[in-house]
Amino acid sequence: MMNVSKCSKCLNVPDDILMLTCSHDLCLLCAAKSFSQQPSKRSKKVKHPLIIEQFFVCDICSSNTELDANSVYELEKLHLTTALQDRSNRKPASQSKSNITSEKQLKPRSQNRQENKENAKEKPIKYTAQTMEARVSVHQSQRNMSKQQSENSFIQNSRGMCIDHPEEEVSYYCFDCNSKCICPECIIHGIHKNHEVKTIKKSYPIVRKQLEDQLEQNNQCIIQVENQKQELEKKQIQQQAIQDHLRLQIAQEFQALHQLLNSKQSELLEKVDNQPTIMEQQDGYINRLNEVEFKLSNFNEKINDVIDSKDECGLLNYYGSIYGQPTPQIPPLPNIKEVQLSNQIFTQINDVKKLIGGLDIDCNQ
Repeated sequence: MMNVSKCSKCLNVPDDILMLTCSHDLCLLCAAKSFSQQPSKRSKKVKHPLIIEQFFVCDICSSNTELDANSVYELEKLHLTTALQDRSNRKPASQSKSNITSEKQLKPRSQNRQENKENAKEKPIKYTAQTMEARVSVHQSQRNMSKQQSENSFIQNSRGMCIDHPEEEVSYYCFDCNSKCICPECIIHGIHKNHEVKTIKKSYPIVRKQLEDQLEQNNQCIIQVENQKQELEKKQIQQQAIQDHLRLQIAQEFQALHQLLNSKQSELLEKVDNQPTIMEQQDGYINRLNEVEFKLSNFNEKINDVIDSKDECGLLNYYGSIYGQPTPQIPPLPNIKEVQLSNQIFTQINDVKKLIGGLDIDCNQ
């Protein structure tokens, strides 16, 4: 099967091609020319008084391909434009032909015959060489263009082969499926039949516009993201400033609290120092006990001396002298109230501890 991306007549690789049901696809120039020369071959079917179907008759196999109104209009328009261009170029061409014929007339007939034979031999060779050179140049230009654009972007002008039909080259794009590029075989006999398809050249600006719109939408989203990030960064800076201020304020308040506690501590210690303590009371009581002990010790020494002297008369006289005198007695223990004062102080200190321990701040409110 011939590659459908090439014209079946001129063998060129056009940007736009008319696909026929018989697979003898034609470029628009050849199709317009052929369509203008077959008015008698056009088959028309009337299904409705206002609906007329027209058919394109293949010059190779005489198969009919149904055309819509837009295709007929484009072919007739292209034929008219080509005919006008041919008319404008006809005069210079006729003048060049007259010059060539005048030169040929000057040559002898035998020489003309010889040249005609040589030209007849060289024509197939030249045609084949020119065709091969044209194909090579086309493929080379496509490779260069593909290489240049692949280095600059993701767009690849070199067309690959169809996934479903590996022997066919892709040349169309389906807008109903929005899948990868497809070949004409997919459109005529494949799953993309009766879908909205366009050639790669026509599809490229449409899809590129959609991608550019998507790019613009993405850029707008990026701008929104950046704005939100900036707002959050500002809030973070403000929150950090608030936290730093709170830290400083808490440190200042606790420093004042420490000063207040130290002042209160000094005040309580001073009060404790100014009150009569148990030590002072005990010192007075101990002094009285020492006096009693001293008197009793002296009294015992005199008694021992009288007994050790074994003087009967002296012992009786000593006893008579001390008889009736009071013996030193132990003084009573004083009433000490240091426990009550200590309990009062530590009760207040424990109240302060509970108050400080109960400090709890909810920063989320």
